[in-house]
Amino acid sequence: MLDLLHYGGLLRARWILIVTLTIGIGLGYGLYVKYLTVKWYRAQAIVTPVQPEEGLSMGTGTTGDMVDGLGGGIASLLGGGASDTIMLAERYTAIMNSYAFTTDLVNKYHLEHTIIGVQSKNAPTVTKWSIHMKIADRFSTEYDFKSGNLTLYFLDPSPAEAQRVLGFYLDSLRDKLRNEEVQAGASAAASLEEEVRKTSDALLQTQLYELMARQIQREKLAQVQSDFAFKVIEPPVVPDNYYSPQARQKATLAASITFVLICTWILGSDFIRRAKAQLEGLNQVTDEPASTLDDPSPRPDDSETLHPRFVRNLRPKV
Repeated sequence: MLDLLHYGGLLRARWILIVTLTIGIGLGYGLYVKYLTVKWYRAQAIVTPVQPEEGLSMGTGTTGDMVDGLGGGIASLLGGGASDTIMLAERYTAIMNSYAFTTDLVNKYHLEHTIIGVQSKNAPTVTKWSIHMKIADRFSTEYDFKSGNLTLYFLDPSPAEAQRVLGFYLDSLRDKLRNEEVQAGASAAASLEEEVRKTSDALLQTQLYELMARQIQREKLAQVQSDFAFKVIEPPVVPDNYYSPQARQKATLAASITFVLICTWILGSDFIRRAKAQLEGLNQVTDEPASTLDDPSPRPDDSETLHPRFVRNLRPKV
């Protein structure tokens, strides 16, 4: 308790220094962040993932119902099923964060200067992996479980560039998913056509032709459908205010760190000073017995003292 009172008194005695440095450094760093650092703007877009098979269900009519009756329908045969936006959102996020996707995006839209800027001659060599990591750090997603919407974000010092690159993300994702669907439909139709040639059963041939027709329809709809794979709820847009850095939070953090460091320095200095004083006192105590042993002269405590009456009795009588 005495130590706590002592340390509290030390801090109270230097409160002017503590308050001045804490407020000064926090305010100065906040002004530096607000007016002298690079501002980052965040573009955002909201989409709703949609199963590709949902677009095929429109306009199929009796043919679709008849095909769906074959062992659970074409969805079960092709590994589809009910629409699961959570799985689709996770898949779309994984695709957009992948190395192949970001590399194709940079090469297709020539985003090297947008991501890495203008490099000097002495700058280290920029690799495709480093560009991928930089663009991946600026891109992020957020899924809303209540609405089933996927929100995409992209950071850039230029609001127009952030909006433009996020639009490239949406276009590239749609093109990739569309190409995969077209290739899957074409491959399935070719495989079904081969099976038709091999079988001689008229009923089975009819069923295979139905499946092949549905795959061709799947391929054609994927090519012409404007909102294929996902519906854009909100196109890329950038708020007026920049996203980071946040000057108020940075100033508060700098002031807190300054306060802790100053208090630590004051208390640590006093602790070290007291520890040195105690150490010097112990050294003096340990040095005193050694000095007395080396002194050959008798100490007053060790000498024999005679009582005055005994001394008088020892005097010769005249």
